[in-house]
Amino acid sequence: MRTLNSYLLLPRPGDTIKWWIVPLAFLYGVVVRGDVDRELVARAAAVWFGLEFLIYQARYQWNDIRGFRADQLHPDAASRGRLPGPLDRERRHVAASWGVVAGRLVAAAGLGAWLGWDAVGRPLAVLAIAVFGLAAAYEACKSRATGRSDSVPPPLTLPLLGVWLLIGGGYAIRGLTGLALAVDIWERPVLAGACFVACWSFGISFVMGRWALESLAFARPVAGRLEWSATARHGREHTTGLARWLPERVGAEVSSAASWRPLRLRTRLAAPWNLAFVVAGAAAFVVGRLMVGGAVDAALLLAALAGAVLSVLVAQVGKPRLWVALGCAVVAAVVAERLGAPRAAVMTTPWAAFALAHWWFSCQSLQSLGRPLLERRPGATRSHAARAPS
Repeated sequence: MRTLNSYLLLPRPGDTIKWWIVPLAFLYGVVVRGDVDRELVARAAAVWFGLEFLIYQARYQWNDIRGFRADQLHPDAASRGRLPGPLDRERRHVAASWGVVAGRLVAAAGLGAWLGWDAVGRPLAVLAIAVFGLAAAYEACKSRATGRSDSVPPPLTLPLLGVWLLIGGGYAIRGLTGLALAVDIWERPVLAGACFVACWSFGISFVMGRWALESLAFARPVAGRLEWSATARHGREHTTGLARWLPERVGAEVSSAASWRPLRLRTRLAAPWNLAFVVAGAAAFVVGRLMVGGAVDAALLLAALAGAVLSVLVAQVGKPRLWVALGCAVVAAVVAERLGAPRAAVMTTPWAAFALAHWWFSCQSLQSLGRPLLERRPGATRSHAARAPS
């Protein structure tokens, strides 16, 4: 279990992979723009720091405060790194966390005031409103969707569907922020809309795939099938609800659910992580076409269709998906050139980035989640399997 001080310093170290979204989107915008200066980079760095270390960490703390009791009952409570217990210290630890939440938001306001309202203050204020507005909607849906069913998978309800739809919002906020720091996208509403759809949909795909793996903490393979132990008191319906789209059979070589890699297999196209990825791929192709100078015309529909078809191939071919993703990236560049894109490689970069990220994540198991090199350590499988519920 993490110490309280370690948690308060950085609540979600496992989510630092998301910290790359803003810089990568910014870098893509700079490449397309063709020039960069020190002032632009400094402003982007300040907004990035304020968003990720101050605003988003405060948002994660809020989530952990609300889910404190359910997190203590999770079979992987120690390794998940949420607000540490035990339950008898709830009041003290929650109060400390609220204090740091307030401190982070005050620090974000101070950073904006110090570096200037127009340059940093206004962007951070808008981002704080967007992050916590989205968080409020998410928490409201989650409170109505979880803690109510002992079934795995639980029934599909509107609040549960709402949780699944809202989880991509953070990725849209980050992607739009990074691109907007390099390129004035607000005067190009079609580009802003396509970027919004691409990042939001990819966020849904990525988080749903992660949650599908996290649900396996409540499962164990028995006679080729998964046996589940989650109940309403665990409050995990938003993750165990995805079990309906996991493969029905578990191979005889799988000794524990934690080491199983279900997303590496061919899951149904109707699985929400696959559908969201197809939408993201279509929108990413449109973003690339507009970024290199494409007009709003019929060519955008062809670009969206090409992105969707190639995304279906990546999602459905199964292992080894890396070669499929790389091959489709080459095909995407050829298609982009045929569509008249002046810089085909630059146009296909957003789609290729999504495809490679989708491939990488599909290769993970619960025990390697967030730590892809974990399985290289001797005894890692045994230590994680020991934490799985019996």
